[in-house]
Amino acid sequence: MKFWLSISFTFTILVSVYSSASSGAEAMIAGQNTGHVNITGSIMGTPCTIDVGEPDQTLNIGNHAVSHIIKEGRGPEHIFSIQLYGCSFNEYETQSSTNNIFRIMFDGENDFGHFRNLGSANGIAIMISDPQGNIASPGRHLPHGRLEKDMKFDYTLNLISNQDIIQPGDLHLTIRFRIDYN
Repeated sequence: MKFWLSISFTFTILVSVYSSASSGAEAMIAGQNTGHVNITGSIMGTPCTIDVGEPDQTLNIGNHAVSHIIKEGRGPEHIFSIQLYGCSFNEYETQSSTNNIFRIMFDGENDFGHFRNLGSANGIAIMISDPQGNIASPGRHLPHGRLEKDMKFDYTLNLISNQDIIQPGDLHLTIRFRIDYN
């Protein structure tokens, strides 16, 4: 018999993309174009404690010049981690607990396999990948792994071109993170 538990939370990404023209630089100096990632949500099952970094669950990924994204096809990499610790699976385990696995999924608005920006910036999507190079597509599981008492998941977030004309502005999107235990 298998039991599936899900832990999920949502994080919202708020970022500014600015033009490298002087008006964008002046706005950045004035502090008008700041960016940050807010991570909030709820845990559906509680076999583990979840930690996404800062106590306020914010990842600051800053401002990015349109010219850099156009030239490179993406913005700089931003590493973020999700840690599960103190996991207790006893009440959920089956007799063959050595076969227990987890599967991770990120979900949100789809933009050709990446995460769609719903803010005022145009031509930008968000790409999330793991250290093995697997790219998270909205609503699709990443390769599975074995359950352990403490687990840390590292991911890379990039702003990438979605092939539309890139226009400066704010990025806003909500991404849900889900872990299924088997």
